[in-house]
Amino acid sequence: MTKDNSEKTIVSRRDFMASSAVAVGGLFVAFNISPTMNRLMAAEAPAAPKMVYAPNAFIHIAPDNSITMVINKLEMGQGVNTSMAQLIAEELECDWTTIKSVSAPVNAVYNHTQYGTQMTGGSSALNSSWDQHRKIGAGMREMLKSAAAAKWGIPVAEVRAENGYVYSAKGKLSYGEVADDANKLPLPENPPLKNAKDFKIIGKNLKRIDALEKANGKAIYGMDVRIPGMVYACVARSNIDGGEIASYDEKAARAVSGVVDVVKFSDNKIAVLAKNTYAAKTGRDALNVKFKSNANDNASTEQWMKDFKELANKDGIVAEDKGSAKAEYNNSKTKFTAEYEFPFLAHSAMEPLNCTVDYNGKTAELWSGHQMPTVDRDTAAKVLGLKPENVNVHTTYAGGSFGRRASKNSDYVVQACELAKVYKKPLKMVMTREDDTHAGYYRPMTYHKVNIGLDDKNHLQAWDHHIVGYTVMGQSFFGDLMIKGGLESAVTEGVTESPYTFKNFRVEQTIPKSSVKTLWYRSVGHTHTAYVMETMIDELAHKSKTDPFTYRQNLLAGKPRQLAVLAQLKKMTGWGTKKAPHGRAWGLAIHQAFNSVIGQVAEVSIIDGLPHVHQVWCVAHCGQVVNPDVAKTQLEGGIVFGITSVLQQEITIKDGLVQQGNFKEMPVVRMYNAPVVHVEFVPSTDTPTGLGEPGVPPIAPAIANAVFQLTQKRLRVLPFSKGMKVV
Repeated sequence: MTKDNSEKTIVSRRDFMASSAVAVGGLFVAFNISPTMNRLMAAEAPAAPKMVYAPNAFIHIAPDNSITMVINKLEMGQGVNTSMAQLIAEELECDWTTIKSVSAPVNAVYNHTQYGTQMTGGSSALNSSWDQHRKIGAGMREMLKSAAAAKWGIPVAEVRAENGYVYSAKGKLSYGEVADDANKLPLPENPPLKNAKDFKIIGKNLKRIDALEKANGKAIYGMDVRIPGMVYACVARSNIDGGEIASYDEKAARAVSGVVDVVKFSDNKIAVLAKNTYAAKTGRDALNVKFKSNANDNASTEQWMKDFKELANKDGIVAEDKGSAKAEYNNSKTKFTAEYEFPFLAHSAMEPLNCTVDYNGKTAELWSGHQMPTVDRDTAAKVLGLKPENVNVHTTYAGGSFGRRASKNSDYVVQACELAKVYKKPLKMVMTREDDTHAGYYRPMTYHKVNIGLDDKNHLQAWDHHIVGYTVMGQSFFGDLMIKGGLESAVTEGVTESPYTFKNFRVEQTIPKSSVKTLWYRSVGHTHTAYVMETMIDELAHKSKTDPFTYRQNLLAGKPRQLAVLAQLKKMTGWGTKKAPHGRAWGLAIHQAFNSVIGQVAEVSIIDGLPHVHQVWCVAHCGQVVNPDVAKTQLEGGIVFGITSVLQQEITIKDGLVQQGNFKEMPVVRMYNAPVVHVEFVPSTDTPTGLGEPGVPPIAPAIANAVFQLTQKRLRVLPFSKGMKVV
């Protein structure tokens, strides 16, 4: 336990668990995992991981009847600490007001049930944990009932559990009173689960577990971690990759007040260490580091886009082929080609990337908002020359991520560990906004070429589509799983396997090599594929003189979830009976991502040459909604995020240098120009589907379709600040 200068107490995850197990007693997590569980944890993760069922690894019931739930997903603003706890609490039959949560340590028992590693991503937290976490709660409930029955000397059938107590004709006992005895019992194989009609906690707007501590400043993010003797580090590295250090002014850096050391720890990295982040950054700037020329000095996004367009005229790998798209296109009465350009995008999460490392040569401890803690631990161990079991990872809250903290090669963790290995003192490495923006790891730049053929009534006859874009999954442990025969679904998802009924439909894919690191970004390939699909569908509806809702409904015949979303959205907006106010227009888009179907209508005007979004109506079909308020905020956040990413944001490279650095060059939507958002859900008791990302893809095409109503121009070049000039 340590304190920073403001006397904020920070307890390490390991210390918390140890002290809780010894001093608190009761039923607790990591120190009572069964022999069977130990064997499971020691084994390699199978190709299709078996769901791990271990109630005592997720729930701690103290003698005072308080409950601590161990959450194996990263809380990065999406409310996962609350919604995951609701799954367990529903079946546990506990008092919600007694619940607290902590982040899980790295342990195979906390692995993702589908991916076989501990991680948060793909909008899969609730979907992957729906059965597991409810079973965990139900199993613990049955163990508590059995312990009470044994204490009373009666059959367990005469015992019921409710609101943190067990009851029978003999009286009542709190969970805390029977927790120790329950801990000694075997796990029930198949504890009964509730029907949806009996839910008391799932589906309710319960207050977020983390709300108070985030409001009063007690929540610990990676940036808040302080350990004794710690220094702060900022690193100078070459823009993009490849440049070696040619010169630097160490004397100038050391002259900065608060600077304690300057450490060159590779051919292309040098760090300034100081008493605080400001001094470290100021000292790093004073270094005035110069880099040698490298192969990327002439790199240019403008040239790359030209290369993409040439590649689109050549054969790619066929990702989907229905009917005879090429032949029917050639035979069409009317033909036209639509070309779309999408830029690199930086994630730009609110909390800058950071990692605190305490390395003593034999063991290491890491603190950060770890989105893939298993990968980060194993990578850190390799860098430090340690066994993974000698690296202890503490997952703090994270101030956003959008995929960036799930780095394919743990880049910012590696950088901190490389420095710690040389410096051998506790340190916090902080990447400034500019550092992260210049580091690569962008949403890939992408180009779409769509050849459309229409018959004599302007009805769709052929759709021939070629996507040229950089890899998303390549050079990661997901690559082998998600790239088959050169085809990468993360590049074409949202176009391939479209829910629309197309008779002649062909999709090709080309993935060029890149000198820029690319990474998944909130909603991954859907960020660009939804835009192309939904603006093209809108354009086809217009050419056939069909209402956009009706046109989509006709193409979605036999798709009940999409039709339900459209019907509810039409009723919600009054489309067809109401109109947008004068000077404004409505645009529609519907898209399926991460198994959720989201429909949105955007009310838009043009102000100062850019679209301004006044209102957004959103309907989601996402299975059982666990916490409506939390789910609503995910969609609201996704919509604002989506608007930000297409209005003025882009990453451009000229002469090998990234042209953007901070929000001045990458403007974000602020409160004064954020829309009013109305959200509804299609009622469902199905397993929850993804929600953290699916709200993003439809908003950009909805805006673009509204812009067409206002200007009769189709926006095919993003961001809109560039596309509005092109048209």
